Amino acid sequence: MNKIRKVLCLCVVFFIIASGQVFSDVGKSLDELQDVVSSFSEKMAESLPFNTAMGLNWSDSYIGQFLGIPPRFGVGFTTGFTTLNLASMNNLLGYFGINKLPGKVGFGLPLLGYTVEARIGGFILPFDAGIKIGYLPNYTIPFAEISMDEYMLFGMDLRYSLLPKTFPILKVSAGIGFNHLRGGISRSVKMGSSFDFSGPSISDPPTLADYTLNIADPSIGLLWKTNSFDFKLQASASLLIITPYAGLGATFARSTAGYRIKTDVTVENDIDGSVPLDDVKDLLNTFGLRNISPDGFGRMIDNGGWNLRAYGGVSLNLTALKFDITALYNFTTLSTGFTFGARFQL
Repeated sequence: MNKIRKVLCLCVVFFIIASGQVFSDVGKSLDELQDVVSSFSEKMAESLPFNTAMGLNWSDSYIGQFLGIPPRFGVGFTTGFTTLNLASMNNLLGYFGINKLPGKVGFGLPLLGYTVEARIGGFILPFDAGIKIGYLPNYTIPFAEISMDEYMLFGMDLRYSLLPKTFPILKVSAGIGFNHLRGGISRSVKMGSSFDFSGPSISDPPTLADYTLNIADPSIGLLWKTNSFDFKLQASASLLIITPYAGLGATFARSTAGYRIKTDVTVENDIDGSVPLDDVKDLLNTFGLRNISPDGFGRMIDNGGWNLRAYGGVSLNLTALKFDITALYNFTTLSTGFTFGARFQL
């Protein structure tokens, strides 16, 4: 786990610290901010289920029966990445004045992951079942002022063989599974910013006023969570010491994504001057800031939908040791992914 944590830290430093700690002091529209958040959430909802597809893509489409000689089971790990929509992330970060994350928009921002996994053969009926989990607790990189939220990837699947035993080389299976993923990244910056919005003044009688919401030295975080149901069809062929395989997967997911800001919040307008935050909470609610307080604000948006992907690769089989290389492609988001796995399998 320590090695995995170091890899994640290095990648975060590369993609976030390289973006610089420039925070704008130019006022921006609170209305437009919510549109940017909605777009970010929508794109994350499309991308996150793809990341949950990492792990349990074993080369053998069906590993056999557990009640056999030898009993069929395996344990191992998978690590790799899938890409997230870079444009939507940069749009949201840009609204807080943070320089764009480096990288090609067409490629996306790599979201790393790993799983420890196990699979066991079926009983009587020709099926197998697998489970996977990847976890890292909250931790901070002090010199970089970056905090990683708790990372959790959990999943399970059940695959049923579609070919009889008379096809010993070729295997085809259909599977169903469930996956859960949550995580986030946040960091502190050293300057302030402001957001403009309009509404009735607090004076009597009220008139239309131009407001400014000010924040100073904030900690800004991007957050995401998804639950998905996965359906897949996979074929593989056992050829001496290698097993090529390919599959199609369809995922229906409900995802939540957005941002949070921890900072000192003040509000003023051109009619009343400084305004108590409690007096404009209802107005701010109309802009989607339903949990604003003197200590910060944020917004999370739910989205759902289907994803379609293809995956395939090859495993090197050295007796009971197998090494997998898998490439993934998401037809819905045009995202890519790559994983490497190793396992002990009988």
